[in-house]
Amino acid sequence: MDSLLEKHFPEIAPARLEKLNQLETAFREWNERINLVSRKDMEAFVLHHLVHSLALTKFVQFRDSCRILDVGTGGGLPGLPLAICYPKANVFLCDSITKKAKAVQDMVDTIGLGNATVINKRAEKLESKWDYIIGRAVTSLPRFIGWIQDNIRAGGDAAIPNGVLYWKGSLYKEELALLEIEPHAVYSIEEQIPDPYFSEKYIVHLTREQVMKAKLPEEEAS
Repeated sequence: MDSLLEKHFPEIAPARLEKLNQLETAFREWNERINLVSRKDMEAFVLHHLVHSLALTKFVQFRDSCRILDVGTGGGLPGLPLAICYPKANVFLCDSITKKAKAVQDMVDTIGLGNATVINKRAEKLESKWDYIIGRAVTSLPRFIGWIQDNIRAGGDAAIPNGVLYWKGSLYKEELALLEIEPHAVYSIEEQIPDPYFSEKYIVHLTREQVMKAKLPEEEAS
């Protein structure tokens, strides 16, 4: 596993690579018990899930003590790998499915991630606010924005303003058009990680102001 991560992320320190190795082991054990990702997809777990999650580190450096919410984390992706690589950030992992939340909590405990907090709740029921809200192709952008529109704190800096960071395929263009907003940035994963798997895979960065201005479809509006 380390060779693939080292190939794409030579900057990751050995101690963090070891924790990512521990995460893979714990994830595989849990995936035998409950279906966090498809069994077939587990054959390429490192590339399809760890590398995909960590692609964000090529574009964004989180400041110390910032609050990050991973909505629809499922088996802890992308939140757990990011919590490992940003130990001074506070990462919250939210999923409404209790068995998945329990699996993620066990992985947090096994790896010893003191900066990760698991929340077993529907995203639209959350009342707190975060600097960044992330999600990895959980649902459509309009629905995702409808869930978390009021949960982003103002702030950040000019380069990395507070807001949403969302992993998405090329449909992001149509979905942003529906919302009638322009993104702060769209990061092409393939440009930084040249592998055919990442063709047409992006991370969309929306600022808090853009999220607040989004024209939600009536069924998504709160």
